[in-house]
Amino acid sequence: MNIVMAGWALLPLLVFILLLLLENSMPGNRPLQKLSPGDWLMNLSGFWTQGVVIPVVGFSLSAFVFSRWLPGWKGFFSLGFTGAFLLNVIVVDFLYYWQHRAFHQVPWLWRLHASHHYSPVVNIWATSRNALITHFLFVYMLLNPILSYLCDSPEGFFAGAMVTAALDILRHANIHIGKMPFDGILVLPCDHHRHHDEWQSFCNYGANFMIWDRLFGTAYREGCRPGLSQSYNPPSIKIQLLYPWKA
Repeated sequence: MNIVMAGWALLPLLVFILLLLLENSMPGNRPLQKLSPGDWLMNLSGFWTQGVVIPVVGFSLSAFVFSRWLPGWKGFFSLGFTGAFLLNVIVVDFLYYWQHRAFHQVPWLWRLHASHHYSPVVNIWATSRNALITHFLFVYMLLNPILSYLCDSPEGFFAGAMVTAALDILRHANIHIGKMPFDGILVLPCDHHRHHDEWQSFCNYGANFMIWDRLFGTAYREGCRPGLSQSYNPPSIKIQLLYPWKA
């Protein structure tokens, strides 16, 4: 990893620390009191899987597997830094919108995703909460390694991935600070917390941008309820983490 990619890799961590301070400074905001040891296991295993395991797997695929199997395809897309960045931030986001929508609308896929919605509170700690198998099914794992390999500027694609990771943390943050920059353009906490509402979860599927929900009729922007908890009756943590298809 060169110095440019190393610098971008710090972005999600810095955003997490900033939002952690903001969450803890909100008057009356005590979301951690609702988290059980099982919730902490789900949340921290998610951070470990998405923050360490998947990047290592993705790098290994790109650096060792694809370079051996597809040597002539390296840098096939002549996009430059900006083009590779936009490929991740916009195109992959569009694909994620449809995948996320399928996770909610196809019953057997919902079982794989439901663990994320079983969190008793929506905050930055719940960002990566998922069943172990589900982490490896997201488009970020399935497509990012090969797309990064195909780009002539993997640094640009990686920078886009880090921006997406930072926005993922932001939209889960348990904060409410009134009108925010890029309101109506980016998916902000108000929008994504509505998605976590048990009665409004069939909306706001986008990760980075609201445009996909607006285009395809799944946008819902009335009201704002940060930190919204669910009334679901979740299965055991063991089922949520290891074999959610049995839930």
